[in-house]
Amino acid sequence: MEKKQLQMKRFFNELSEENQKLLLTYGLEIKVKSGAFLFYEGDFPEHVYLVRTGRVRLSKMTAEGKEFSVHLKQKDELVGEVGLFNEMSISVTAEVIEEATLVRFDRHTLEALFREHGEIAVAFMKWFARHTQSTQAKFRDLILCGKTGAFYSTLIRFSNSYGVEQNGSILINVQLTNQDIANYIGTSRESINRMLNELKKSKVLTMKDGYIVIHNIQFLKDYLHCGDCPVEICTI
Repeated sequence: MEKKQLQMKRFFNELSEENQKLLLTYGLEIKVKSGAFLFYEGDFPEHVYLVRTGRVRLSKMTAEGKEFSVHLKQKDELVGEVGLFNEMSISVTAEVIEEATLVRFDRHTLEALFREHGEIAVAFMKWFARHTQSTQAKFRDLILCGKTGAFYSTLIRFSNSYGVEQNGSILINVQLTNQDIANYIGTSRESINRMLNELKKSKVLTMKDGYIVIHNIQFLKDYLHCGDCPVEICTI
């Protein structure tokens, strides 16, 4: 079966090989077990993390005390916030959900690095901008498109971040329970189960060994009237 990883720009890959090596010399490589937290919502940031292996979930707590998942970071992506450089508190909690190898960068070290190496500074600026735009677009979909639209948007975002092409279909290469998906759009597991079943009946998607396979992603995009925004903005 033909498989092809969907291509998406990630922070580390945008650096030249020389600057990749340089950046790594300024960080500390650490191993972090699943279930560990890197920082909590409301903390004041001191570090940014580069994911080398594993996955890190970013989440917020709602006013009702429920967890709301915002992003799921993977290899070559950064975990951190703009607040690192403007002394603002962190707006999300970062939890390692799959044992990870991370490179941790201290705020003051990064500031010194930026002054000397413009390409690295520009790469960070682009990442911060994309991260902010992606978050804003996600909340826009949640507010303007209702639960169904938010669900479809989340599927598209997962396909852009974790999609693998398989003979015209897209396998989302991360296992997601109905509760996991519900946490990304602030709804109930039962609502996700109903919407998944509707898409299965319409042959838009199927489930395979616990993974979602999307057969007609255009159906989801048409529902949302998707424009031509860069794929890096429409990510999870």
